[in-house]
Amino acid sequence: MRIRLSALGLATLLVAACSSGPAATSPTASRVVEPTAATPPAEGTPFHLNTPGPTVPEGHWRWSGSVIDQDGKALSGVCVHIGPGDCRFNSIRTDDQGKWVIDFPQVDVQYDFHFVKDGFQTVDQSIHTTGPGDFQVRLIPTK
Repeated sequence: MRIRLSALGLATLLVAACSSGPAATSPTASRVVEPTAATPPAEGTPFHLNTPGPTVPEGHWRWSGSVIDQDGKALSGVCVHIGPGDCRFNSIRTDDQGKWVIDFPQVDVQYDFHFVKDGFQTVDQSIHTTGPGDFQVRLIPTK
């Protein structure tokens, strides 16, 4: 036996099937809260930032630099964030040699960099990207 449905009949059948009431839930299921960008990793969770690879992705410009203290020594763990807001757990940080790397899309735009580390004055630097670049920042201790 063959049944023929018109497009309207098929659509009506699908709507009726999909709206048959709420789906059954498991008695042991619990609602999962989605983390936000500001959510720090759980205690004891290893979190590793991925440093860009040695090859710049196509269509990007690489900006890099270093952060030093008043004596010219490399500062590790300096937060390098761009735009408004504060440092987050997943913000770029300087490595053990005080170096940082960010790959930007090849767009002629101005970025506002912020270099932040506890015990040091914050440095704000505006950069207009028209190609790859590199710069050094010196952080001065707070008194």
